[in-house]
Amino acid sequence: MAFLRLTLLSLIILSCSESSPRPSNRSDLFSGTDSFGKTWQILEIEIELGTLRPNSCVLDNFITYYPNGVYEVREGATKCDPNDPPSMTGQWYLDDSEETLFVIINGDTQVWDIEETQTDSHRITSNFIEGNRTYKLILSN
Repeated sequence: MAFLRLTLLSLIILSCSESSPRPSNRSDLFSGTDSFGKTWQILEIEIELGTLRPNSCVLDNFITYYPNGVYEVREGATKCDPNDPPSMTGQWYLDDSEETLFVIINGDTQVWDIEETQTDSHRITSNFIEGNRTYKLILSN
């Protein structure tokens, strides 16, 4: 009887895990596999001089990547600038090799090298023009 229950339980678990869509590429890891997208939050920012703990006005923001190539940045409870809009949207896409993330912000394209992508975090690096500093963003969902 215990063997029958164990077999039935393992079949139920296996069938549930098989029915949920799994990310098949980096694009799916960034945006999820449904129209709700996948939401990320900044954990830390690294620069050449060391790790920088972002202000709370940055840490409480959320970035959602949608599978249709749209992203949305939503302001959290604290704003760095009181005039910041509650949210903004733009376009995003990966290159064919899925090694580079392109983010279009107000007509300007930011290029991010993808260092690591997992289901619950990713690390992206970009060389900002301001001061020629290399910034690494570590995001988590």
